[in-house]
Amino acid sequence: FWQGMIQLMTAPDELVLDQSYYSGRIKAACDAYGTGYDFCRLYRSENGSLLIYNSSAVISGEWDDIGELCSFITINSPETVECPADIGERLGLDGYTAYHRTLFEKKASPPAEKYTETVPLMKMYDIVRAAFGVSEFDLWYADMSHRIRHGVSRAFMCDNVSCACIDFVYGGYGYISQVAVSPEHRGNGYGRKITDMVSGELAGMGAVSRLWAYDDVYDFYRRLGFEPVGYDNIYKI
Repeated sequence: FWQGMIQLMTAPDELVLDQSYYSGRIKAACDAYGTGYDFCRLYRSENGSLLIYNSSAVISGEWDDIGELCSFITINSPETVECPADIGERLGLDGYTAYHRTLFEKKASPPAEKYTETVPLMKMYDIVRAAFGVSEFDLWYADMSHRIRHGVSRAFMCDNVSCACIDFVYGGYGYISQVAVSPEHRGNGYGRKITDMVSGELAGMGAVSRLWAYDDVYDFYRRLGFEPVGYDNIYKI
């Protein structure tokens, strides 16, 4: 049992949120799962919030006591830690490797017709697995379908060979994730098609598209019309 200033939340209205992506990630998890699941634990300090979801941690807000935060992360030992760049630089987590990533943004126009198809999640999983090496179907499917049912996320597919999802919408921005194209169809413009599709849907919702990308795909997203607007490091064991 943690005895410090970081307290387990028992109600969604206890969240301490700012307008950042990290607060959006935490709120999205809260909207999808609430505070009643052991695998989705929400914590707060006086001026920040923290999510422990399965083997990942997300930190938002301002944390004056970095020592306590570092101890808390060490005790919980999540496999990944997401947090604002300045907090990550102050944490100095032992045993973690920092992977630089860029926050991209793209403005789009609403589509003439809204996307109304129901995406076959088994097919989407096959595309995502081929792109990212996702191996645990049950966990991926349970999370994805749960978030869709609760209106937090939306899945999209283009010509049955590329996919992406709106992870969540927060603070006027829609965050895109799981952009993937079947290996045999890469190089044929499907990356642009699927991101244009999702960006258009977000524009129709009054939101600007954003996504995170590691350095190895930085040029790819620049070619698709995304502009860099920020950066951070994600920490992995």
